Amino acid sequence: MSMPPWQDQPVDREYKRKLAELRVPLPRWWPGRLNAEVVGGDPDTGAVIVHLPFEGNPYLARVPAEGPAGGNTAPAMSELDRTLTRYEWIEGDWKYIVFSSDYLSYEDLAHIKLSMRSISLETSSRSAPFDPTDQELFDLQTQGFDWQLLQNGIVHRYKDRFSLDTACGHLSDLDYVVHTFDAASWHSVPDMHTDFAATMSFPDYYGRNLDALDDVLSDVGRYSYGSEADSAGTVVAIADYDSFLRLDRRTALAVLDIFAGQARLAALYGHAMLCLIESTDSDLGRVGGSSVLGATVSEFPPDPTEPFDESVVIEFSFQFYATDAEAEKYAADLCSAVSPILDQVVRYQTRLAVTSERSGQSDKRHSSSGRERRPGQKLFDISVGVRGRGDRYVLGEQVFHAVTAAKLPFEQMTETPFGGPYVADALERYPALSCATDPTG
Repeated sequence: MSMPPWQDQPVDREYKRKLAELRVPLPRWWPGRLNAEVVGGDPDTGAVIVHLPFEGNPYLARVPAEGPAGGNTAPAMSELDRTLTRYEWIEGDWKYIVFSSDYLSYEDLAHIKLSMRSISLETSSRSAPFDPTDQELFDLQTQGFDWQLLQNGIVHRYKDRFSLDTACGHLSDLDYVVHTFDAASWHSVPDMHTDFAATMSFPDYYGRNLDALDDVLSDVGRYSYGSEADSAGTVVAIADYDSFLRLDRRTALAVLDIFAGQARLAALYGHAMLCLIESTDSDLGRVGGSSVLGATVSEFPPDPTEPFDESVVIEFSFQFYATDAEAEKYAADLCSAVSPILDQVVRYQTRLAVTSERSGQSDKRHSSSGRERRPGQKLFDISVGVRGRGDRYVLGEQVFHAVTAAKLPFEQMTETPFGGPYVADALERYPALSCATDPTG
């Protein structure tokens, strides 16, 4: 893909996205301090507030654990509290406070705290994955997704692909190196060895048998290849493991047993290793001395697709408060926001109308948003009828995000499909959609 001109924004964004997917390793240490901007504090008390050069524009404050912070510290933190979420902890004589626009989990805070601690040059730069000598930090670490797995075993079984992918995402977010495989593509045992070798960078002399696999996984545990010493750990995730079990059950179980044994040895080095498989087989026995445990995730799969075609009319409606003049501008801005999306569906038509008394026209406060109308405003309803081909759920999400991204406030959004005998009712409201041409007015 050749580099596009920067003026071609959609192509330019796609180009940059592809570059970002190359996952160039970034340095975790630099010979010098971060370029943090001091925005407040007090030299007498040692209090300081700095703006951190990270995504989301977070701030870090250090103030005395007891007593006044002094200087402009208090008003500066009060201003940050207005727009950001505060996370704080105490270490010794100091209270540390992180202000962030992004949600920070217990695991995030644990990593932040670890990264702030000084490490002697005479000792290893690697930290233990879980450190019980620091009770406060340990309490945070043991609430992590990785701890929930590692405390119960090495090999974990997920019943479906969504759960496996979700688990991998959680571990990747915790900075684990995740190697993913799909056993459905293995038509023989040599295929499995070839896939492992290519993905985990096994050496050329890899013998492609179970003894050789045992040897190279030992090297993975020692960070020789297939793992990174500055990561949180290493994960091997295999989708559709039932295919491999049907192909060669003895070898499939032996692979899990070998991995579990080497992962147990790697734990002595402080290297957390996990094997996650997708399988509906609940009778895999014991591997590496422990049972293969069924695991779950708290998330639910996304909504199933709901395709629609010309036999259906989809109506998106937005209620909003405005004066007559404001309503005309709002309608024009909303059409401008959603037209790039709806143009792909084929046909659409908009309607702007004052809502009825029954729909809340006389109410001073909207029943959904709770917002009060200002003097001179009415409750309007702008509706967009859509006819063509697409996925109803995807289109609804796209329309919603387009309107919110355009910063167009609304009190309520509804989505109504008209199918079967109700299509005629929809076409009375949107007569342009009954034409074979492409009217969008």
